Amino acid sequence: MSEYFAKRLRISKESHDYMNEYAEKNNIPYDNRTINLIIQEHKEMKSAEEKESLFIDKISKGISKEINKEIRRIRLGTNNTDRNTQVIIELLNGLLLSNDVNDILTTDDLESKPVSTAKKTVQQRIENLQQKRADFYNKGGGDHQG
Repeated sequence: MSEYFAKRLRISKESHDYMNEYAEKNNIPYDNRTINLIIQEHKEMKSAEEKESLFIDKISKGISKEINKEIRRIRLGTNNTDRNTQVIIELLNGLLLSNDVNDILTTDDLESKPVSTAKKTVQQRIENLQQKRADFYNKGGGDHQG
């Protein structure tokens, strides 16, 4: 059983009007019941807001975790590509120096058959990897829970 306390209050006209409207709308005959119901609704609203905030926070953390996984994969791929590119530059530099090459024709000027073949091979490799990845995700391989 709840305890009740007698308390004399001064409230603003706006609060008084709100309380009277609330009482009329909800058929409440006594001011103390009106105030108690308004306070109860306020508590419930605060509780709902806290639950909503926790829910939003949980969703936000989950999304952030998934995005970070994808960024990590992209970063690893980029690092690998950068490393391979640097190795190729070093090999080409050594080759050009050992063959005493002072300048080159660019592929914009003339593309050799070996470069064309290499481009086609790399493009096919990329397409095959993309297809394998698509097949993996279509089979449900990308739906793991982490």
